[in-house]
Amino acid sequence: MPTMRDIKGRIRSVTTTKKTTKAMNLVSSSKLSRAKAKLTRGTPFFEQMRRVIVNVVDSAGEVEHKYFEKRRVKRSLVIVIANDRGLCGGYNANVCKYAVGLANSIPNDVVFFTIGKKARDFMRNLGGPGHDGEIDDGGIIDHMTGISENPFYDDALDIADKIMPLYESGLIDEVHVCYTQFVTAITYVPTSIRILPLDAADFAEETKAKGGMRALMKFEPSPDEVLDYVVPKYLATILFSALTTSAAAGQAATMMAMDSATENAENIIDGLTLMYNRARQAAITQEVSEIVGGANALK
Repeated sequence: MPTMRDIKGRIRSVTTTKKTTKAMNLVSSSKLSRAKAKLTRGTPFFEQMRRVIVNVVDSAGEVEHKYFEKRRVKRSLVIVIANDRGLCGGYNANVCKYAVGLANSIPNDVVFFTIGKKARDFMRNLGGPGHDGEIDDGGIIDHMTGISENPFYDDALDIADKIMPLYESGLIDEVHVCYTQFVTAITYVPTSIRILPLDAADFAEETKAKGGMRALMKFEPSPDEVLDYVVPKYLATILFSALTTSAAAGQAATMMAMDSATENAENIIDGLTLMYNRARQAAITQEVSEIVGGANALK
């Protein structure tokens, strides 16, 4: 049975842990507010970029463009967005497992582009063809770290700049993004979206939803050149949206995990305090018994 000194030491240790988890909960709560604000600010820009493409597709009719072309898919790229750090419950594992499930459902070769150390470490255990057909770090064609918790639009542009040449050169034939959709502070769902090639039918559906009215626009110098300029920025906007919603979900997951850890620490402290009081009471009772026994012996 542990001594009172041992129990007091454990209480001090758990109390220190509780202070740490409580502080991390407060920090995550603050970061979550900023992440949600960034996610909200980026929505109008994303909608405007999509509206431009809708107008181009609507005005051009049949779209024949490299970013819309239908090709035989031989190799797919899956971008996986997770955190650089843990202590966020099942957030990292859930999105990585979702990405693995997506990869398993794709019949052709799959390579990964990981965002965050946890995604990179998870995917390193998976084999697959890498760049130029070689095994490259367990199927990882590229990775970026240090941006998952506080992403900027320039980070999304950097990712787009890396994947666009791979698609244009034919090294990859389609691109999927796996990320965690932030819904509420307690609800976040792993999901995915295909960002390349684009499907003209998706944009045409928006025109039908508005009553089927064609946009009366003329694009200079040509619709193709407008798409050459707009689509990369549109893809970067999608990536930025995925990064920001994942960042918000990651902070929410950390906040919930630290809140649960703080509550568990309080329960442990209560149990240890009860154990300490019982041990102290037993020690006092024993001392009283010894005193009484000694007094009786002197009579």
